Amino acid sequence: MSARWSLRSKLAMLVVVAFLPVLGLAAWDADNGLRTLERQRAATVASMAELAVVRQGSVIEGTRRMLPAICSDAAVSKSAAPEAAPSDVTGCEIYLDGILKMFPSDYSAALVTDGKGIARCSSSATVAGMSFADRAIFGQVRDSKAFAVGAPVASRATGLAVIPVALPILRGSEFAGMCAIGISVASLANTIFSAPTEAGVTVALIDHNGASIGASAEAARTLPLAPRIAAAIAGKLTSFNDYGQDGTLYEFGLRPLVGSAIFVIAAVPVEQGVLVLARAGSGLILVVLALLVSLAAVWFGADRWCVRPLRYIQNFAGKVSRGEALDFAPPRPWTPELMAVGEGVTAMAAAISSREAELRAGLEQRDHMLREIHHRVKNNLQMISSLLNLQAGEIRSPRIRRYFGDAQNRVLTLSILHRHLYERTSWALVDFQRFISDLVRQISVADANANSSSPRFHIRAPIMAVGPDTAIPVGLIVTEAVSAALRHDFSGVTTPEIRIEAAESDGQVTFVIEDNGLDRHGSAMRAGGRGVFGLTLIRGLATQLGGDVVVMARDGGGTRIVVTFPVATEQATDA
Repeated sequence: MSARWSLRSKLAMLVVVAFLPVLGLAAWDADNGLRTLERQRAATVASMAELAVVRQGSVIEGTRRMLPAICSDAAVSKSAAPEAAPSDVTGCEIYLDGILKMFPSDYSAALVTDGKGIARCSSSATVAGMSFADRAIFGQVRDSKAFAVGAPVASRATGLAVIPVALPILRGSEFAGMCAIGISVASLANTIFSAPTEAGVTVALIDHNGASIGASAEAARTLPLAPRIAAAIAGKLTSFNDYGQDGTLYEFGLRPLVGSAIFVIAAVPVEQGVLVLARAGSGLILVVLALLVSLAAVWFGADRWCVRPLRYIQNFAGKVSRGEALDFAPPRPWTPELMAVGEGVTAMAAAISSREAELRAGLEQRDHMLREIHHRVKNNLQMISSLLNLQAGEIRSPRIRRYFGDAQNRVLTLSILHRHLYERTSWALVDFQRFISDLVRQISVADANANSSSPRFHIRAPIMAVGPDTAIPVGLIVTEAVSAALRHDFSGVTTPEIRIEAAESDGQVTFVIEDNGLDRHGSAMRAGGRGVFGLTLIRGLATQLGGDVVVMARDGGGTRIVVTFPVATEQATDA
């Protein structure tokens, strides 16, 4: 983002700042909602596991109360004795069979053993004579001489899975046998699976190894792998989160049903991602949507009612600054505030236009006056030059006439300069090359001598514009140098010439004036010569330019004048 924010960015940031408290409250409410969902899920799975334990606990408790009545029957007691007659065994079998017929879905087998674990009486005649001494339930009853519930086993009478429940048969205080009944595991599981549960909750029976007991394939897929359940049982966990075999994350509730042999496990899916956020953070979602809508409204509204009008005003002001005559006509209606701004810009543009017109008229008038001044100065200087020329005609002395000629050339230089000033587009600058060429031409015409060879002029100067502060000293230097050169004798020179060259380099102008004539009259610019005043004048003018001058005699005749001065700042601009 740039160092200076745009109007839309600031407005959008203001909206975000205004929404921050609401967002904070919504986030806090969403967090509470998530925690509430977690607590509700944990309570649900725990209550379903407890409910299953209560349901199955009623079956176990009913068996606990019924079994003493069964085992105390005379037929049962007699069959366990060593001296029991066949009729006693038959009566016991009839009795047990009748009991099972009263509860056909709850119990699958019942039997009575002697003290050594040999079956004496059973609801199934095929079991008589079998040894049950190896059964864990037999050892529990024998050792505890009290009611016992065993781990699920396969019944030897029916082949079905049962939960054995047994009471000891005592002769005095001695263990004389076991009276046992097998609770059907399938019936127990069906009671759990068929019981109504909350939506999405599954309940199953498992043994201490984590294996499912009688559960359907669909219910079994919700359980983790058996080793993971066994680890939870070993860790005595009552709840834990894990992935079922169907790949879904569940929260599980674990409760023991019968001691440490059978457990009830309840499972409820753990919602994740957008779904749980939608349930727990609906308020936060609404606030975020409101924030997005507000940001969009501010962004596009600011663009429609602020940025675009301001951009139009900016473009309009730019066109006005370029001098384009335009009417302020917005493409669509604006708000009253922006219309007021637009009217202010229009009034300002009109005022600027009027002021520019006044300034332009004033500048044109000033230019006209300055040109007129230069023109009149030029005319006055020409008049002075003409008067000097008339006065020179009455002078008989060649020496004095030459002095008058020099003064006339100096006045002519100033006249030519003012003519160039009022003829150019810019009255403050002159064309350096044209000025020098015109000046040399006028001086050569004024000093023409029919009795001597006229030298050729070679002028090479850069095309640049200079102001009067530079043009006047340079023009006078050229006048003095060329006037002195024209007095030289070129009759014996094969190619008589006067060379004027100017070059600009590294902010310095080097001005060279040289000729190849002979100084037969002693007019050379040197100390003691006739040209000493011209030399003094050239040096003074070079100092005025901030430069230096070097005057030297050329080999073979002639004079070489080299003037070096810095480029004035006025030369860098041409109107």
